[in-house]
Amino acid sequence: MEVVISILQPRQTNDTPLASQQKPHSSVTSNSTLDYDILLIDEPSSTNRTSKRLQLPHFRVEAGDDPGETAYKVARRLLRRNPTAVIPIPLWSNVPSSSSTSSRSVSNSEPTSIARFKNFGTLLQQCSTDSDCVDTETKHWLLKLEEWLINGCRKDSQFIRRAFLRSPALKRIRACVHNPAYEPEQSMQCYKVLGNKKDVGGMQSCDLAEETSRSNVVRAIMMSMEKYDMFIMNPLFGSGLEYDSKANAPTYYAKGRSELQGNGKLNSNKSWSERYPLHKAAYDDNAEEVKRLLMKGMNANELDNASWTPLHYCAFYNNLNSMEVLLVYSNTDVNVRNKAGSTPLHFAALQAHAHMVELLLTHSLINVEAKDSRGQRPIDVCACVPKKDHQLVAELLRNWNRLEKIQVELMDGGNAQLSLVQGDGTTAGQLHESMCRELKLNSDSSALFAIWICSDALSVQLKEHHKPLSHMKHWGCKVAKFGNDSSYKIEEEIPKLFFRRDARISLSVEKKAKLTPDALSLLYSEAQKNFMKGLYPCAEKDMINLAAITFRIIHGNNCTVSCDKLQTLIPHHRIPTTKSSIAEMCHEITKQYRSLEKWNLVALQNEFLHICWRLCVYGAIFFDGIVFMRKPRKVTIPAHVGVNDYGIHLINASTKSLLKTYPLNTFRFEVQANKECIDLHADAVGHSFIIKTSQAVNISNLLKRLIEGMR
Repeated sequence: MEVVISILQPRQTNDTPLASQQKPHSSVTSNSTLDYDILLIDEPSSTNRTSKRLQLPHFRVEAGDDPGETAYKVARRLLRRNPTAVIPIPLWSNVPSSSSTSSRSVSNSEPTSIARFKNFGTLLQQCSTDSDCVDTETKHWLLKLEEWLINGCRKDSQFIRRAFLRSPALKRIRACVHNPAYEPEQSMQCYKVLGNKKDVGGMQSCDLAEETSRSNVVRAIMMSMEKYDMFIMNPLFGSGLEYDSKANAPTYYAKGRSELQGNGKLNSNKSWSERYPLHKAAYDDNAEEVKRLLMKGMNANELDNASWTPLHYCAFYNNLNSMEVLLVYSNTDVNVRNKAGSTPLHFAALQAHAHMVELLLTHSLINVEAKDSRGQRPIDVCACVPKKDHQLVAELLRNWNRLEKIQVELMDGGNAQLSLVQGDGTTAGQLHESMCRELKLNSDSSALFAIWICSDALSVQLKEHHKPLSHMKHWGCKVAKFGNDSSYKIEEEIPKLFFRRDARISLSVEKKAKLTPDALSLLYSEAQKNFMKGLYPCAEKDMINLAAITFRIIHGNNCTVSCDKLQTLIPHHRIPTTKSSIAEMCHEITKQYRSLEKWNLVALQNEFLHICWRLCVYGAIFFDGIVFMRKPRKVTIPAHVGVNDYGIHLINASTKSLLKTYPLNTFRFEVQANKECIDLHADAVGHSFIIKTSQAVNISNLLKRLIEGMR
């Protein structure tokens, strides 16, 4: 992540702006900017290697490091003394920025030889006159800093005093007390101070009396400092005993996600099949119903009141069709356990279902060594039974050798287990061929897709000769180099292989292709996900049609759109804010939905794609970046930058509105020397701007490839 810092101090320079050049600000604003100096450094220009321009200090923060702490150290190195205050400044409202700025207020100090203070007000005037002495990005950051100061002064007359004139935090600390249950090493230092530097480092945790006495002293000090009002020790903590019955225990679930598991008291009037429809469908071996419920978002790993998942029912009753559907669903855990620790493979082995065992063993993540609460593996529960069927299953498990397979995700929520024909050396082209055979795609359909590696922070399309396993092993390095700056925890980035639309394919090629049902389903699913993310801006009429088609595919016939279902049909930013508007939109979607009663799945997916084909952004691959607009007006915008065979598209990351589309061959572009910015000029419409993104080189290469394809 890149961090830009602005270091302010009370004015000590002799820079005096010309009266004719002063901007018509309010008195508060003028005094705020002219009464402060800001630190700038001379660095080579990103566009001209022979010249230098004034820039704000900036640096990169490694994954896992604290940006504020690192910025503090950089400011201290530049000033050769400690900054007085550190304040993060938001770049825009309600949007997490991919770069962050921090303001530092300092006393009189001498900066290093490469840095010097300039009057803030004078610099703002230079920014408004297109002066070449200040770097383009720095101009935008200075304008943002001015805007922040203006807003702060308007809201609070004491803003400047509280922000910059307070004493340093270190001088405001009177005492420090550590919670004895948190960070034992820090607590030990406090113990030494409290015990008159008595060496307590060699004490054992079993010295309960002395530990309790010391903790009581710490708690007493914390209470005197009004750190807390009451301390209660739970006597059952760590004992393994339940503090209350499970029926009364609170239920926790992820924020923003519906609670699918029913509570016994709240749902006492409902039958088992009503509370657990996915389990019932798995029990009945109703594969189509299982597929429909999974599309609605039901959890394949949910435990019912008997502590069984849908997979356990399929394994126990040998329901092969439903098990196949569950196993290809991307969120299914093939090794999920019930309360006794048994996996579906335990159940299949116990019942001696040989075909079910063979099906489970084809999954790349199956664990044949999983042990239940009694310490038994699947082979142990069947090998001890002196029956032919059980011994046959035991022989299968005994002779099973793990095949080298890898899981490739599909955009419709499914997945495929593909063989690694050359082990770690298997190429993306070989996996592509295997997937096309698995899905029985024709040549036209096969040409529309490619193998991708994706995580939350980064998506990369692989070329045919690339080796996916090698890329996945070094994924952390790629995320650190090319990933979104908002992602700090690289270790949490788990790369997965995806079979997705090829970003290099033109819309005309897709329209001419004879699509198989599976290819059509994959293209529909990818388009529908982009639509829900707000990446396909469209007119309200098209939005209503797309929502009605989605509702018809998910819920079938004889259903009505309600307020709670609306958020699964249209992008969040398009949901109305008033009850009357929401009711009207639900009515319009339901009306369009009724007109689709006689349409089959293929016709519905085809119609969805045909609507998306009319959108100029269809098929675009999107990159997150910051747009520094220079013409026709200076503005900084967080944006999703889309690139497809039509051109380049800028979508406001905050409002999800389409800012502008620039068709191919109507603009000039060049990657700057730092390889993190693209300079783009659309002379026909008088637009000029810079796109700052860690994937600037990838955007440039894709644009060049698409432009060559037009010739």
